Formats: sequence, C-alpha cells, structure tokens
Amino acid sequence: MPFNARRLNIQHVVHYALLTLGLFPLIVLLSACGGGGSSAGAAAPPVCAAGTTPAPGLVVTDFGAVQGSVVNGSYAFLGVPYAAPPLGALRWQPPQDPVCWETTRQATTFTAGCIQKHFDQFSDAYTIEGSEDCLHLNVWTPAHYNGASRPVMVFIHGGGNQQGAASQETAGAILYDGAKLAERGDVVVVTIDYRLGPLGYLAHPALVDSGGHYGNWGLLDQIKALQWVNKHIARFGGDPARVLVFGESGGAVDTCMLLVSPLADGLFSRAAMESGACVAKTLSTREVDSAGYIADLGCDTAPDTKACLQALDGAALVTPEQKPINAGLVTQTFGPAVDGWVLPIDPLTALQEGNFNHVPFVIGSNSDETAISVPPNTVNRTMVLALFAVVPEPTRSELLAIYDPGAGVSLTIPSPEARASFIRVTTDAQFTCQARRVAMRAAQAAGQTQPVYRYHFTHRLSGTLGDNYGAYHGFELFYVFQTIEDSSFAPLLTANDTAVEAHMLGYWTRFAASGDPNDTTAVAWPAYNNTDPYLTLAATPVASAGLLTQACDLWDVVTAP
Repeated sequence: MPFNARRLNIQHVVHYALLTLGLFPLIVLLSACGGGGSSAGAAAPPVCAAGTTPAPGLVVTDFGAVQGSVVNGSYAFLGVPYAAPPLGALRWQPPQDPVCWETTRQATTFTAGCIQKHFDQFSDAYTIEGSEDCLHLNVWTPAHYNGASRPVMVFIHGGGNQQGAASQETAGAILYDGAKLAERGDVVVVTIDYRLGPLGYLAHPALVDSGGHYGNWGLLDQIKALQWVNKHIARFGGDPARVLVFGESGGAVDTCMLLVSPLADGLFSRAAMESGACVAKTLSTREVDSAGYIADLGCDTAPDTKACLQALDGAALVTPEQKPINAGLVTQTFGPAVDGWVLPIDPLTALQEGNFNHVPFVIGSNSDETAISVPPNTVNRTMVLALFAVVPEPTRSELLAIYDPGAGVSLTIPSPEARASFIRVTTDAQFTCQARRVAMRAAQAAGQTQPVYRYHFTHRLSGTLGDNYGAYHGFELFYVFQTIEDSSFAPLLTANDTAVEAHMLGYWTRFAASGDPNDTTAVAWPAYNNTDPYLTLAATPVASAGLLTQACDLWDVVTAP
C-alpha cells in the first residue's frame, strides 16, 4: 500500500453504473463443520446453515451461509470470517477456525481492519483505528457465469506489517476493491486482513504459544486465509489449483515469506511481489526489538510479562509504534522472524539454496518509490551525502559518483536536484536493487524450473502531481485493481492511464490464469535470467535488460547479507 495513505487525496499531495450481466445464483450447499462435502443439490443443507433458503448470491461455507451483493458486475462477499476472533486467550496464538453461525451472514459491508496506529502522511499525528476482531476476508466473483472455474487472485495489503487494511481508502477510492478486477479480468479476487504490529509480530519468549512458538502470527493468519481459500473458493467459482498470492510493500515481503515457508507449500500456484524486499530478521534480533517495545509498554519489570501485556487493550498495545516509513527510509520494528518453523532459514538464503515453494513468480518495483514520503522543498545536498555516511570506501565514493547531485547544489538550501537524488538513493537501495537480488537468486536456484518475471513500473499521472511524485510507492495498485477511475485522480486521467490499466489487467490476470503473463498480442515479457531482463510497465511497455546494473552491483556490496 502507499504507506500512511488511508486518507490520501489530491489536496494532500499538492491537490461504472451497476451492471446486470446475466446474474446467476451462487448457491452451494456443501460440507458442514467437520462434515463431508458433495456438489450442489446432492447433499442435505449443512448444520452450520440449517434452514437456509437458496437465493441469488448466496454461498454456504463450512462455517455458515454468506449472502453477497452485486457491485460493478461482480458479486461481493465482504467481511467473511476465516478464523476466530484472536481475543482473550487467542491473543498471540495461531489462528483457529471460526465458530459456526446459524443464520445467513449478510456479507455486504467491509468489517474493520486490524487494530493499528494510523499515521498522518505528512506529520507525526496519528489515530488508533481498527479492531482486534479482524480476521476476515473479502471475495469478488464475476456475476456472469461462463461455465468454468476462474483463476483466483489473493491480495495481501501493505503497510510495513503495522498499518493498512483490505478496506483501505486512498485518494477517495477503496484502493483494493476487487469488483472491477474480477469482472474485467474474469477472475475471483480475495483480499484479507491479518494481525499487525505487536499483535501480529511481537516476538518474545513470554508469549510462547500453544505450539511452542512466538511471533509470526500475522504470517500464520495469511496461511490460515490461504487454507480457507483452498477449501472454499470453488464455491465462489474459483479454481483452487490456480491461486495467485500477491502483495505490495509489507504484503510483498509477506508474499516472499509464504514463498519460502514450508507451512504454505501447496496453498498457491503463483506469486507476485510488488515493491517489497525478501527480508526477515533473525529471531534473536526480533526478541531484542520486542523487549524494548515491552519496556515502552511498562511490562518489562512486571512479575508476569504476558499477564501484563494481556491486561492492556489493543489501543495501548499499538500506541508506542513508530512510522513504518519516514522521510523515505523504511523501518522494520515489526515483521517476520526467522523462527525455525514458519521461516526455517533466512529467506534470501532459502531462495539461493532452492529451499522454497517452486512456483512462477513476478517481482518488481516502481521508479519513484519514496517520493510520496519526501515532500518537495525538504531535502538539501547534506541530507543526500548523509545517506552514505557509514558506507565504507571505496564503495562510498563509487555510489556518490552516481548519486551526488553535485557541488553546484547547496548543502543547506533545499533543492529539486537534492530531492531527486535522495529519492533515487532510497528507491534504488530499498526497492529496485532488492527486486533484482530476489529475482537473480531464485532464477539461479537449484531445482527452480518455474519462470521468474521482473518489472519496473514508471507510469505517472499528468501535471504537477505526476511531476512531484512520479511512480510512487503503491501507485501501480490503482491500475491493477482498476480503481484509478474511482479516485480523486480521475480528472487527471488521460489515454495513457487507460492504456496502463489495460496492460496491468492483462499481464496480472494472464499470470494468475497460467503462470505466464504473455499472450500473442501484448509486448512480450521475458523470463528472468542472468542478463537481468525486465519489462518497463508504462503506457507503452518495453522489454529491456540490465536495470541500474552499476548501482545495484554496488548496493549488493552494501546491503546484501
């Protein structure tokens, strides 16, 4: 997601009628809680939905019936529980099955995202939002029936594993609304909420769970959601053998964790990572981070650390959090830990050694990732030089030869040149070159017979907004989900935006369908190899090779483990 951008709109950053397409009744009466299953009409109504009356847009899951509604040519099923509320004794525990509901659940509105400290985009102001009762997902399936099971696209939202929600509003639109993507792409779309921050990733021995582990509960939530999809998505018209899991930012990081986690093996058949590194801290490092956080909460000296933490409400637990990205620099206060179970070894090492779930995957980033967190007139040359303060020679001088805006740029007065250089440094080091590193290691790994595809998204809005922020972090999602036309950016759209929407829809849905984004009409997207091929995603896509090779070779020296 665009970090801290739940309420982002045009003012902050400078400044389809309902379709009826042969609606078919999604009525499936399958297995009950703990029971067997059979096809529609061949079994008695399940216990969880006793007395359910068939109706258009009604699906019966193992836990009860859900009634959806038609939105933009798709049935939307919103706020469907995939796990029990992680409250009370279930806080800091692996997710459990939800309790059955007996009456039909009206799945017509979004439920709250997971509780979080939501930061203002351009200040330190914040609000506490969401709920601990948040383990829900949303499903969109085309309302027209074509007689075939559709590919499934499961999206993991971003926000540094601290912020974000499946129902996130950005620039006046529900950014991850899957209705148009489902209808136009003829796919089933799923978005999920999962535990964030200290409730999802507080890794401390005092919080050891029923399985003898701690931390990574957010990842376990995502795995639980994928298990739900594997079991239920056919009832919504989806094909469980063709599941794409994709995420952006922190959601891309988590997607990579799923790629290397043995617990997720067999739950998806392709993956895509948008603007996220494949990085997890060691468990010992997470323990140190968590101990400091627990001290901030005042529970470090309590006789029973867990009891002290359990006594705090969700708002108190998230209050000490810091921004997950600030002035272009990404922090990792909370996130995945190499715990020996969910993540047996370091993810990049797992990729290099071939110890991962071998599926086709896409990875890429945007050309101006950090611009959204670096406002104009805020950066001088001194701030750029400071980014290299701890880089050893001769690498420091070699990097400065690429990024220093030059002696003619003021050391003290903010300038466009200094800001542009700052954005390049922080984008390349944290995103562009990280994507190359992941693609290279996976494509060359032992046993990897599946293709890898790399992209570089460069499209920007027209006018001053595009000039100032370019292809910023998360911007491509408006085109993937086809929600740019619903946003406050709509007055700025041109034929180029329409073209980018079509390209993103085509490449992403073809990849979901077959594991190959190509067809006979689109610009060919080359599979990755040691020449570093990639596709520039813009109004006119271009296939090239060798993206920022010199700079990325140097950043590998600085940041590679």
